[in-house]
Amino acid sequence: MRAALLSVLAAIISFVQAVPNPKVSTVVNVRSQVFPETCGNGNVTDLVALYETYAVVNTVHFYTIIDKNVTVALQEGQFAFNGVIGLIFPTLQPSTLPFLCLTNARTTSFFYTTSETERANALATGYTDYTTMGYIYTSQVCGSVPLYRVHFIGANADYIYTTSIVERDNAIVQGFVDEGIAGYVMEPPSGMIIN
Repeated sequence: MRAALLSVLAAIISFVQAVPNPKVSTVVNVRSQVFPETCGNGNVTDLVALYETYAVVNTVHFYTIIDKNVTVALQEGQFAFNGVIGLIFPTLQPSTLPFLCLTNARTTSFFYTTSETERANALATGYTDYTTMGYIYTSQVCGSVPLYRVHFIGANADYIYTTSIVERDNAIVQGFVDEGIAGYVMEPPSGMIIN
């Protein structure tokens, strides 16, 4: 009798566990499945837009999280606004590293990296430290997507950073060299409004 009761109880527990709870969403949201050791508090409102601008005169791309920089560059006519390429953290979070920005006055280019080795190599070839642009993941966690880096090697060196495989591939066709993944960022929501 006891064995039969345990069997019935096990069957009831299995059934209850299999029935979806109407108060809990059955839609999987990778961003909502966060863990403090990798994703911080999981609050996507902590993220800021990583803006892309382009200077046609110097053939150089510039990326910033500071919208005032974009506004000034556009008002002065130096740069065209290309959009938001991703969302990054303005402060250090678990599993992120600084997204370092270096600049080269000779080539007028900006180089971004999370790697201290790449930073040291860039400094040795004429780049100088500019700023820490923000913080990005170095592996694909928390629903992040790859941030690809391509490099145009020429008199006016240029780097393009993008989450778009199509944009990366188009740049390669135009003579840019694929340098792999610079890090991982969060995708901006479709229809994101830029203030």
